[in-house]
Amino acid sequence: SGSSQLAEPIAIRPTSETIMYPAFAKWIRSHRDLPLRLNQWTNVVRWEFKQPTPFLRTREFLWQEGHTAHASGDEAMAMVLKILDLYAQVYEDLLAVPVVKGEKSQGEKFAGGDTTTTLEAFISENGRGIQAATSHYLGTNFAKMFDISFEDDDGSRKLVSQSSWGLSTRSLGILAMVHGDDRGLVLPPRVAPVQVIVVPIPGGRSAAREALEAACRELEA
Repeated sequence: SGSSQLAEPIAIRPTSETIMYPAFAKWIRSHRDLPLRLNQWTNVVRWEFKQPTPFLRTREFLWQEGHTAHASGDEAMAMVLKILDLYAQVYEDLLAVPVVKGEKSQGEKFAGGDTTTTLEAFISENGRGIQAATSHYLGTNFAKMFDISFEDDDGSRKLVSQSSWGLSTRSLGILAMVHGDDRGLVLPPRVAPVQVIVVPIPGGRSAAREALEAACRELEA
């Protein structure tokens, strides 16, 4: 914490790659051990950053991260794109947030990877885009570093190709900024804990009944 005292001690762990990949090297021996796919939920601490914003950019956050190993680069890249599609479904089908799929530039990609694919959302309040999730094709970069190799069916030794991907509590911040307004938080139906049911009680006049039914149909739509 530099020269300041922390109210509570914080243990900052290494990045997941340096924790998991030595184990990958022990677990993977043959092509029969592939693909290997692991998923975890964990808290992450990022100590150095500017302009902290609740849910969007915080010093500590919860995220879901996945790490995989494959026999070929094509399989690993297919996993990268599959996960990106699943993340898009979470945003669009559950959170009702439109996203755009893309690829990071070489300067913006994950430092240990070959390619970083991304989901970008748009915040109309400030007219800016925001990174919603990422999925990385790591190639054989970490396999070389941690000696993660396997015996192929032809008896040769090969390095695995890998992917990693993550979705964090930033998704909640994006949800609030896209749907919220000056009156407070607005949640889309599929994630709202409370659903509203309108029970029409028509009066005796046919004109009033028709107006009520029309209003209900408009709400339903």
